[in-house]
Amino acid sequence: MKQYNINPIQEWQKKRKQKISITIHTRRLDSNDTFYAYGKSLADQCENIDIAFDKTTSDFPEIQIIDNLHFHSIPDGTEINPFLTALGYQSKPPEMLPLYTDIQTLSETSLILFVSPHCPNCPTMLQSLLPIVWFNPKIDLSIIDAGLFPEHSERHNIHSVPTLLYKSFKWTGEAKITEIVDIIKNEPEEWHIKSLERMISEGKAIQLGEAVLDRGQFFEQIDSLIAHELLSMRLGAMVCVEKVAEDNHPLAQTLCDTIWTLIPTVNEQVQGDLIYLSGICGNDSHIPKLEQLATQVNNEDIKEAISEAIETIQDQ
Repeated sequence: MKQYNINPIQEWQKKRKQKISITIHTRRLDSNDTFYAYGKSLADQCENIDIAFDKTTSDFPEIQIIDNLHFHSIPDGTEINPFLTALGYQSKPPEMLPLYTDIQTLSETSLILFVSPHCPNCPTMLQSLLPIVWFNPKIDLSIIDAGLFPEHSERHNIHSVPTLLYKSFKWTGEAKITEIVDIIKNEPEEWHIKSLERMISEGKAIQLGEAVLDRGQFFEQIDSLIAHELLSMRLGAMVCVEKVAEDNHPLAQTLCDTIWTLIPTVNEQVQGDLIYLSGICGNDSHIPKLEQLATQVNNEDIKEAISEAIETIQDQ
């Protein structure tokens, strides 16, 4: 069994004036169980940390610091300092900084963070998330060692760490607290455009499409995305719309009026992308509008986009 470095925790707890309490939930209360063995080592070497052991039927052991904070990991490597921060918050809660103000207004929800003791960027994300669970006991945060629990990593399609999960949303490498709050707190039509742009830039266009499908209508900011000045943003918006069209074409058709309203207001490059979307979202009733548009334009690329959009509709 791997030997874990307890010295940093041992030295840290010597300076504490108050006892710290944690609970270790694990299936087997014997030395062959990694979490139990780690807890016994802590108990033997750290007199200021009270450790309770709870035998559970779950195959997902954890170190629980407070009711809504769960470490499905053994503090080691880069994970030690955030773990010590969490322990310290028991006696001295985190300072309420402006970026955490809206945390208290959030309803009950769960966040999952995948980390690794060898990851240099994981501590930064975890340190920024820890205050959340003290400011709002309705938010549950689980920290999972991706290497220690590969089956959970595979289930959630985790390919790198740190990765934060909230429902169908995934942040990798960095997660801004204000963006997390925006996504949790607001309905999709109230999400800030900067949050949506960031999600697209991080490859979350499919997730946006799934959010549209979940609520049964497009969010208002979709017009800003499908007509965005940056090609990368428009491409991401296209992926979002394609996802909706693939799973619920009648819902995708509701975007057609917006598309046709935008076409005369944008440059030819953006027009071509919007015409493409008109083919993805449209039905036979939109073909005459496309044919009429073809008689009004001289740009060969636009004419080709119109022909392809008509073919797309006819092939549906």
